[in-house]
Amino acid sequence: MINKILQQQTCENIADYSETQVPVTVELVSVTPGPGDNQTFCYTVTQVDEPIALSHWLLGICPTITLEDIVEVTVTINGVPQTVILDPDDPDVNVEIRTIENPDPTTGCVGLKFDFGLEEAGDVMTVCFELTTTYPIGPNVVCIKGGQVTENALSVCGPVCGITEVCETTVFQNIGVCVPVTITPFAEVGPIDITCCGTATVSNVPCPIGAPPSCTFYVRQTICAEVPISFSATGDPGDAVVSCGEPNQAGCNCNGNGNGIG
Repeated sequence: MINKILQQQTCENIADYSETQVPVTVELVSVTPGPGDNQTFCYTVTQVDEPIALSHWLLGICPTITLEDIVEVTVTINGVPQTVILDPDDPDVNVEIRTIENPDPTTGCVGLKFDFGLEEAGDVMTVCFELTTTYPIGPNVVCIKGGQVTENALSVCGPVCGITEVCETTVFQNIGVCVPVTITPFAEVGPIDITCCGTATVSNVPCPIGAPPSCTFYVRQTICAEVPISFSATGDPGDAVVSCGEPNQAGCNCNGNGNGIG
């Protein structure tokens, strides 16, 4: 039953931390009974070696699941049933849901927290919890804590809110760009120095009548303008267009032109 379910999902049925500083494995061993009834997940947690023993662990379940959605939780260690306390107001609570707003204080992880540990290599913890609703099965982050070490890089199959595949594509478009550039040259005349050519003369000869009050001459210079221009573009997406096909119970049909829009 479990193998058939897992073959349909993009997740692993075991999170193998055996090569880390906290060498444990967390494995999903059963999901029962199936759609239409309460859904029960069972996991085994095994202490593979002893450098650092497991102190507690979290399963990153669907964040919409609350304690009211959990019917029952059982925990056994080496076959011995453990006392499970779900009441958040009880100071000895050992199974609780940690959220983004209230994460596990020592790891920062979120999900269903099991505050049970293991001590020696070969110790095995079995955890089962029953949900009132049937959830899709997908990857759940497994966060483990031992000593001062936290590991949270691996996932295991468990209840998720839904699995949505994200399809990405890259679009290229050639765009011709024309930029008008206007150059306005100018010239600045610096301070004019006057030098007296000899001494002034005095005579009875009057100044010429009608002589211009100033002297004008012309200076020409060729200039070269270097204009750096950079071309780029930004993209603003428009509104997505949705085309709805006929609903069915047979599965997705991706045949056709591929764009899904008529």
